[in-house]
Order: sequence, then C-alpha cells, then structure tokens
Amino acid sequence: MNKLSARVKAFLKTPKQDISVITSQLTTLKNDMERIKAMPNKVEAIIELFRIISPLQDAGGFSQTVFKLQEKNYGQIDDTLKALESLQKHINNAGRDEYGMNRTQKGEAITAAKIFLGDVFGIWTHPASYWLQNQARFEKEDSGVAVAPHSNQEYISVWYCINDYQAAGFVKSHVTGILEQIGILQKSFSLN
Repeated sequence: MNKLSARVKAFLKTPKQDISVITSQLTTLKNDMERIKAMPNKVEAIIELFRIISPLQDAGGFSQTVFKLQEKNYGQIDDTLKALESLQKHINNAGRDEYGMNRTQKGEAITAAKIFLGDVFGIWTHPASYWLQNQARFEKEDSGVAVAPHSNQEYISVWYCINDYQAAGFVKSHVTGILEQIGILQKSFSLN
C-alpha cells in the first residue's frame, strides 16, 4: 500500500473508530488506576503505578492514536484530543526515567529495588524495598519536620514523609489525572 492510499484509508476511518481501537486498553487502565487509588500503602501503590505505566510508555502509549486524531481534527474533537494528549503526558511523566523515581530501562521489570524514594525534607534517597522493609521503624522515627502548632504531635514520622507525602502525592496526581482523562474520553465517545 502506498503512502497516499494509506492516508486516504486513515482519513476515512472516523475518530470514534480510532478511539474504539484503544477502548479495551482504556478500560483496563481505568480499572488498574481505581485499584491503585484504593491501595492503603502508597509505597506499594507507586510501585504498582510504575508497573502498569512503564509497559504503556515502552509501547508509545496512545501517541499513534493522538497522531491519527490530530490529522482528522478540524475543531470537532478538540476536547477528545486534549484528553488523549493529557493522558499521554501522564504516561510519559509517570514512566521510566533514569534519574527519577522509576530507574528501570525500557522493557525491564519493575521491582521495589529499582524504584527510588526520598530526597524530601532532608531524607536520603533509597530504593522502595528499603522503605518497605523498614516501615515499622520509620513509622516511629521522627523526621525532624515540625507539625502545625495545633497538632497533638511535635514531628511527623519518616514513614509519613515517604509514604503519605512523597509516594501518595505522586500516585494521587497521576491516578486522578488519568481517571479524569479516561472519563472525558468515555463521555465523548460513550465508551464503557
């Protein structure tokens, strides 16, 4: 098939057909994000988030669908395109990064030993496996970070800094954003 016929064929396929190709991926991603959102241990949740997102990032996420829709958009699918582009940004930002939290290489399995947390409130960076193995100790250990004056505590624990502040913030940001964008796509194309 030559380039012109491939372009004509791509143009004739409606945006709804392009989205329907990724519907099962979106449904699975939605279910995974809802499951991660409900996980009480946010260090475990961030590992699971990276485990779900990294293979999507490796495969390019939804960039091919974004490209196809950009070629067909004349303003009629702006909201859908924005939602898909935002979803793609979450995949890129919550994926692999050799200097970030998820220091795995493309195709590499996600393990607690390759996820790094710390470098907050003067707390050293360690693999997630270190934080999980020492959770009980860190739940009792003061971080030195003062709590608001009206609180019953003077300091928050090291575990709170890692689990509730760092990991939970990252997980909430991406999971909430991904779920919102999937909701927009489902509404736009009545996908369920």
